[in-house]
Amino acid sequence: MKILSVDTSSRSGSIVVSEDGRVSGEINTDSAETHSVRLLEGIDYLLRSLQLSLKDVDAFAVISGPGSFTGVRIGLTTIKGLAETTGKPITSITAFEAWVEKFPFEHGILMPLINAHRGEVYSMVLERTDKQLCALSEGMVENPAQLLRRLNHEGILFIGDGAMKYHDLISEQHRPLWKVASSDSFLGRPMAALAHCKALQGDYTSSLDLKAYYLRKSDAELYWKGQ
Repeated sequence: MKILSVDTSSRSGSIVVSEDGRVSGEINTDSAETHSVRLLEGIDYLLRSLQLSLKDVDAFAVISGPGSFTGVRIGLTTIKGLAETTGKPITSITAFEAWVEKFPFEHGILMPLINAHRGEVYSMVLERTDKQLCALSEGMVENPAQLLRRLNHEGILFIGDGAMKYHDLISEQHRPLWKVASSDSFLGRPMAALAHCKALQGDYTSSLDLKAYYLRKSDAELYWKGQ
C-alpha cells in the first residue's frame, strides 16, 4: 500500500510517500513562507522523483491539527481535493499523535507541547504502557507557566517544539523526573507510520468528513465576536 502523507500544521512542513509503512521518499522544509506556495509543486516533484503518479497512491494522510490555522487549512484542502479527484481514502492524524510516535519506545507519561504562539502551547497528556497508548486529558491550549503549575505527575517526558521552546521554564519547576525530549520538528515519518497502522485497521475518513482539529478560535472569529 502506497500512502502520500502531508503535514502543513507548522512552518516545519513534510511531504512523505511510504509503501507498507516504509518511507520511499520525503521532502521536509522549515520556512516562514506559506505552504500554499510550494505544497502542490512539492507533491508533484516527489511523485515524479519516485516515478509515481497520483493514480499509484492508495491512500492519503494529513495532520488535522492543532497548529497554524492557515497551515492546517492548506493541508486539509489539498488532501481533500486529491482524494476527491482520485477517489482514494484519507487518514486523519493529530499533531499530538504524530509527536508521540516520534518517540515510539518511550513509556510512561508523555506530554506533547506544541508551540501555539502568543505565549501559549497546545498540549495533551498521554500514557504509554507495554500494551497501549491512552489519552489522559483532552487537548488544551494555555499559557505554559499556568499549565506546568497544575501538573501533578511525578515523571513526564515533554515532547514537541513547544517543549523545546520552553525548556528553561520546565527546568525551573525543579522536578527531577520531568524531562524534555530533543528532536527536529518534522512529523512526516511518524505520520507515515501512523497512517500505515490506521490503513491496516481500515481507519479512514472521507473527504466530506475530514475536519480540522482546532483548539483555539481563529483571529477572524475573535474579531467578529468583538464587534
